[in-house]
Amino acid sequence: MSLIKIEPALRDMIHGLGSNPEMEAIKIFNMGLKELLRECDEEIMDLEIKYGTSYEEFKSKLDSGELGDPFSYPLEKDAMLWEDLMAEKRLRLRVIRQVEERL
Repeated sequence: MSLIKIEPALRDMIHGLGSNPEMEAIKIFNMGLKELLRECDEEIMDLEIKYGTSYEEFKSKLDSGELGDPFSYPLEKDAMLWEDLMAEKRLRLRVIRQVEERL
């Protein structure tokens, strides 16, 4: 069973990369996912540097008011962004694991 359907023209281009175009396409897809994961990790690291803490500690400090008004636009924006990045990271890791099980 194939995971993807490759158009003939693309199949010919990918065929030059390896003997099995479907597997090569899956590897390319996986590499793209890993690059997106790296970008996500970099954004998370930027927030960790900005606040000098992990997400869990940031959330605890935010909830206790230690960082100021938790409903101020900058804090609320960073909290939502950080939460979204953490969810995105979990999703990308899950998909990467599923893809790598097929390789």
